[in-house]
Amino acid sequence: MLAAAVPRPDRRQRNEMFACVSDTTTTISCDVFDTLLHRDDRAESSRFRTIAELVSQRLVGEHCVAIDPRLVWRTRIGVQRAAYRAVELATPDGDVRFADLVAVTATILGLEGRQAAILREAELAVERQQLRPNRPFLTWLAEQARAGRRVVAASDTYHDGATIEHLLDTLAPGHPVAAIYTSADLGATKRSGALFPALLRAEGVRADQVLHIGDDALADVAMASAAGLKTLHLVRPRHIRIRRKADAVRARVERVLSHRNGFLWSRGAALT
Repeated sequence: MLAAAVPRPDRRQRNEMFACVSDTTTTISCDVFDTLLHRDDRAESSRFRTIAELVSQRLVGEHCVAIDPRLVWRTRIGVQRAAYRAVELATPDGDVRFADLVAVTATILGLEGRQAAILREAELAVERQQLRPNRPFLTWLAEQARAGRRVVAASDTYHDGATIEHLLDTLAPGHPVAAIYTSADLGATKRSGALFPALLRAEGVRADQVLHIGDDALADVAMASAAGLKTLHLVRPRHIRIRRKADAVRARVERVLSHRNGFLWSRGAALT
């Protein structure tokens, strides 16, 4: 199976993508985050921090409920870590669901009804703010769709397909993605290899008819190839990956400080 590494969305990338498509390719499957939609250079923990700040602001402004954003932040991270540990033990091929993460976080924070809904709304608002459409790639996919090939999305994520559809429709209106398969919906991940057979069954195609494209060397290349799909590895620029790793380290230090000293540092400001 073909696995090509492409460093950036330029002419070389287009040539590699066209080289991967053959007359027998009927379906193109794409990863979502950092492939169809690019994240910025912030790490996940920093994203959760921004979400926590927005949640805290909205709770005060709309419901006169004061919850320290540090508590929201730590709770969100803790709930997700516990959920993934539980899934790993109980159903290794499965994934957690965003609705469950929100429900448990709300219970711990003592939020109900509209207050609890703010947790979900804030997370999606931050996703919309920090994601950008990969326009050169989406343009190429649209060309492939016009040529008669079906374009689908396949993502390892706690979000369901409806949420991914909302993000794509909002950030990349007119996109060519015809169907969305997520690990949260299917209870099967790309990383375990279980999502790809489920996708093939749902689409009614053979593995050799599908080209899968994504940024993760294990989930999008190794496991897709093992399932018989052709693959194309699209990697983010090195400087983005370096800045994201640095931000992850900074976020871990901030989390330790928030426990020890009561400080939570934002980008350019401190919340005390």
